[in-house]
Amino acid sequence: MVLEEPGMKLRAAILVVLALWFLWSNPSWAAKKNVAVSLERREVLDMTSTGLVLVFYLKVLNSTASSYYLEQVDHRAVIQEKDYFSMRTSLDEPIFVPTGAETLISLPVKITYALLFEHMPGIEKEDRIRCYVTGVMMFTDGRRVREKVPFAFSGEFPLFRDLELEIASLRIKDLSLGGAEFIFTCAWKNPNGFDLDLDMSIYQLRIGGRMVGEWRFGAGESIESRGEKRVSLPVVQDFFEVGRELQAILEQPAAECELAAELEAGSIWGKVKVAVSKSETVAIQKKSDGLDHHPHL
Repeated sequence: MVLEEPGMKLRAAILVVLALWFLWSNPSWAAKKNVAVSLERREVLDMTSTGLVLVFYLKVLNSTASSYYLEQVDHRAVIQEKDYFSMRTSLDEPIFVPTGAETLISLPVKITYALLFEHMPGIEKEDRIRCYVTGVMMFTDGRRVREKVPFAFSGEFPLFRDLELEIASLRIKDLSLGGAEFIFTCAWKNPNGFDLDLDMSIYQLRIGGRMVGEWRFGAGESIESRGEKRVSLPVVQDFFEVGRELQAILEQPAAECELAAELEAGSIWGKVKVAVSKSETVAIQKKSDGLDHHPHL
């Protein structure tokens, strides 16, 4: 990856405008070339709070009577009218492009948020960011270059921010010499500008260092953009099986709770995985009938 100076803004903007104008204003240009390159689709992969990969899937059509090989790709990524990187890639194993057929080629653009924020101050406040890729593909017949095909395509990607996990409450429904029944409640907060549709979520809860439960939920729930989703985890413990140490912990006004959560979700930008751990001293809410003051519990 070769970083460009911030002062390249004007030249990058002119490059993008000219490339796009040339392609759009010459609809017969692709037909005149022996090899035509068009955009099949875009896809966001490996989305985390540190960055992602924006993949351009390009369709290459070889209309000649000879098979070609893609041996080199020179391309530049422009974000917010500034050069993000430029790269020349010579393929160790050229991609075979058979005659009279379409070949799908992926062009990944790795986005690292820290690098983006460093060179483009203020961009961290955005929800989605537009970018362009421009460049040239070089095709050979195995001996020399036969075709140099320019391309220019636009795309966009999100700034994904980590979800926040908050511990809401620990509310006892029943506490006796034999066991306890209580509800532990937590909440997800989604700071992103798009909804998350949960495919799977897993929770593990420890109280006073003791594992008290694990829960696994399937698809069906969602966390709205900049919204909150509460999750209630029901716990039933038999003190004769797990020991009386938990009874003593639950008799206290507060307890140290450790919650580990994982989720997988879908979005308009693709899949995302989140893993969060939270440790906090939580007030124990007991029944209003004075259960917490019972001298024999």
